[in-house]
Amino acid sequence: MLSQIFNIIAPMFLIVAVGYVYGVRTQLEMRITNQLIMSVFVPALIFHVMIQDSFMPQQYLGLILAGTLLMLGSGVVAFFFAKLIGFNPRSFMPPAMFSNWANLGLPLYIFALGSAALDGGLMLVIVGNILCFSIGAYLYSGKFNILEVLKTPIIVSVILGLIFNFAHLGLPHFIAVPLDMMGQVAIPLMLFSLGVRLTSVNFNDMKIGLIMAIFCPVIGVALAFLIVQVIPLNPLHRDILILFGALPPAVMNYMLAEQYDCEPDQVASMVLIGNLASVFTLSLALLLVLPKT
Repeated sequence: MLSQIFNIIAPMFLIVAVGYVYGVRTQLEMRITNQLIMSVFVPALIFHVMIQDSFMPQQYLGLILAGTLLMLGSGVVAFFFAKLIGFNPRSFMPPAMFSNWANLGLPLYIFALGSAALDGGLMLVIVGNILCFSIGAYLYSGKFNILEVLKTPIIVSVILGLIFNFAHLGLPHFIAVPLDMMGQVAIPLMLFSLGVRLTSVNFNDMKIGLIMAIFCPVIGVALAFLIVQVIPLNPLHRDILILFGALPPAVMNYMLAEQYDCEPDQVASMVLIGNLASVFTLSLALLLVLPKT
């Protein structure tokens, strides 16, 4: 079991480490690369998956609902917890709600559960992005703009993917192949980008960072187990949801907090320490989903 967990965790964090070391040595600016990931490679991956004949959106309605409830539930718990210990709910709630579904989540599902988990993982990425750029942006900025959500490339790729899927439209081979290749770039590049991005945040506000590193996976996994008692999920989707709940805060939280000047130093510490601690917390979560051998 331990060797199995190591074989899942080690490749992921090795790529992250390569990105971190390279970022430290070169002071690499990843803004354009991150834009390419979220605007080209991930949308290509989502669209290519959704236009396959084997992809049936209705199969993921339970997982989508469960993932939505998990994120919203985490936010509610985080609100009362922040009030209790004197933190600002506006900066504490989003990191608890919006985790690294793409950079860590997709590779984790594939390494731990196999390639069949990719489709379900992508559905959670879609839902997460919708909530992050609507509710998350509102929490950080105090403003709500649904049009900004609809214009994001990931949501556009979802809409196009649904149209092609329901209309049973296909793509010519010379388009489908490069689209697939661009999608395959997304997963390793997201891990590398995460490593580079972590070089730009710091260890200030250690207390709140350590609290979030524990709070995020504990509440997330607890809610996942509670939700699966109410919403029936197949074993694969159940395991995806549990791992989804254990993920650390997304780097996107830091970017939004900085954009809207909502305690970016504290959010940066929550992101950095949470992602460093995920080496251990994700290992523990894997104990809950891997077959006991």
